[in-house]
Amino acid sequence: MTTSKLCASPPCVVDNYQFIIDTLTDWGITLYTGVTGGGVIHLLKHLQPLDDLLADDPSFLTLGEYSAGFVPLGYYLASGKVAAAVATTGAATKLIGCGLSDAKLHDIPAVFIVPVSGSNTEGFSPLQDTSIYGSNIVAQLRAELGDAVFVLNDPFLLSTQLAAAKATLDRSKPIVLVLDNEAVGSAVTDHIMPLPEKAPLVEEDYLDAFVSAFRQAVHDKRIVILVGEEMARYPHAKRLTTQLCEQLQAAAIWSINGANAVSQDNPYGYGYISFGGNDKAMSLFNALGEQDVLVVLGACPDEYTINFSGFKAAHTFFLGNIFRAYGLVENSLRHVATGGYDHICGPLDVLLSALISAGQRYPFTNRPVPPAPADLNDRPFAVPREGYVNMATLYQRLHAWWPAHSLGIDDVCLAYKDRQYVTQRPNDRIDFYSLYRGSAMGGAFGAAVGAKLSDPNRSVFLFTGDGCFRLFSGSLGEVSRLGIVVFLLNNESLSIVEQGLGKVLPDIATPHYHARVAAIDYCAIARACGWEAARLQPDLGNLEALLRRMEIDKPHSLLIEVPVDHQQELGQNPRLKNL
Repeated sequence: MTTSKLCASPPCVVDNYQFIIDTLTDWGITLYTGVTGGGVIHLLKHLQPLDDLLADDPSFLTLGEYSAGFVPLGYYLASGKVAAAVATTGAATKLIGCGLSDAKLHDIPAVFIVPVSGSNTEGFSPLQDTSIYGSNIVAQLRAELGDAVFVLNDPFLLSTQLAAAKATLDRSKPIVLVLDNEAVGSAVTDHIMPLPEKAPLVEEDYLDAFVSAFRQAVHDKRIVILVGEEMARYPHAKRLTTQLCEQLQAAAIWSINGANAVSQDNPYGYGYISFGGNDKAMSLFNALGEQDVLVVLGACPDEYTINFSGFKAAHTFFLGNIFRAYGLVENSLRHVATGGYDHICGPLDVLLSALISAGQRYPFTNRPVPPAPADLNDRPFAVPREGYVNMATLYQRLHAWWPAHSLGIDDVCLAYKDRQYVTQRPNDRIDFYSLYRGSAMGGAFGAAVGAKLSDPNRSVFLFTGDGCFRLFSGSLGEVSRLGIVVFLLNNESLSIVEQGLGKVLPDIATPHYHARVAAIDYCAIARACGWEAARLQPDLGNLEALLRRMEIDKPHSLLIEVPVDHQQELGQNPRLKNL
């Protein structure tokens, strides 16, 4: 929604493309990445090349479209700031759309800019035809994003459309700006930008009613708190979730990305659940029943989090502030909860603070949960065959070493299943993210680039696989001097598939898994692209030297090849039951 209050466009706008850039700059968007082409040259001419990583001026990084589509996601996860990805027509739009899909699935505000064929070319078979006679790309985009696709085909409506696009971004949704160059390239007009309304405050009466309903529901019940990734977007999330658990003596479990909202020192932290989940957390979640209340803090009930099992507590309170977040149906999780259900909408820090304050004034009468044990797993770690790195040991060594204020990304490889099972608890020195809902192999590379660009002084680490490497290796050269560290797990296998099919198709010969990956010299490829590279010794004999090397502030990115035994199974994959 917008008010009727108006503000004039800035002076000296030479064309509508500059107006678009200036408007996005006003929104705080200064990073653009992708590949130029005929459909976007008139937009990109207004951007400087990205040479100074610390500059605030709008700038453009040339990066292959597949990786570029994920850059805004990592940029946002690392900083809370929005960035843009740009691609021309044809296959370029399709490639950049892979990142767009994960932005939708993870409720990440991001801008995607693509052009369409001119309307006067319709029926004349233009190159990379986007009309209804060709790819019909606008219909394709709207099938996925609906009203978040804005076709800029009328210069007189440009400011109104951009204002609507900004409102969509403010609701944590990605947007697509579709350039109709015939319209945008026409004579500039005087643009009047509507000013957006301020977000409404949470009324005290609403908070009081929430606390009252919560107090009644939790009486003589055990409380379990499921922490989701929306909670991780709040600056004091770890402190708030710890205080809430201590105040209620409630157990905390968390999703893969929700871990970033939980402190390693939370005494009631029972671990990750489901995909790569810890045994204690899974036992707790699977035992939810009539004596339990489940508090969901911005968590999506996706397959990797609850594996279609539903919320089986006597009562579920969902707390969130993203309208129509992914996973909600008609803005609710009523369909997932088998017991009572309350949907509380508001900033999560405000809602948690209300519960904490209410409990301090008048303690809740729920049943206390004992503090979590030191070891959150019941099973010993499997060991690898000779000649391979013991990944459990490596994850533990790195967990003890990570530099303060670091950020890690797990690609769609064994790391995004195994790392959290081994380390068990979050690490307050590093946040780890995975774009697992779309599970696009290799997409994490672009996300890592975006994270590094958001703060060049921040240490950024990527765990990726030899299969994932195939999808981004062509973009290594453009970011050779960013200082990203990549751990490449080389097991000559699509190991998530290979490990799973041994259980799903036990009677099928392994060659029919089609999971083998050719052996190539990854370090040589990285060095040819301007990176530094090293192979980790199977006995970790050179690990300390590599860690010291990473601690030195070097401009070059570093690839570390890790020899991995694809038969070393660590974290569990409950999804196999669905195949």
